Amino acid sequence: MGKIPSVVASYLKLPDVACYTGHCLRRSSATLLADAGVDITTIKRHAGWKSTTVAEGYVENSIENKTKIAN
Repeated sequence: MGKIPSVVASYLKLPDVACYTGHCLRRSSATLLADAGVDITTIKRHAGWKSTTVAEGYVENSIENKTKIAN
């Protein structure tokens, strides 16, 4: 994956492009998929994780998801 995340961050004109890593992309994609209602099995397949616990660890609760749950 190497420099791809920082190249994408640069293209998007994000600050501190050197801070973006493959790990960031994995966490972001897992969170976006979960927020869109994708089930954990599909997220695991997407990212190549065998463990549900590991997959769930990558999913962050976004502000949108927290608001949706609260409502």
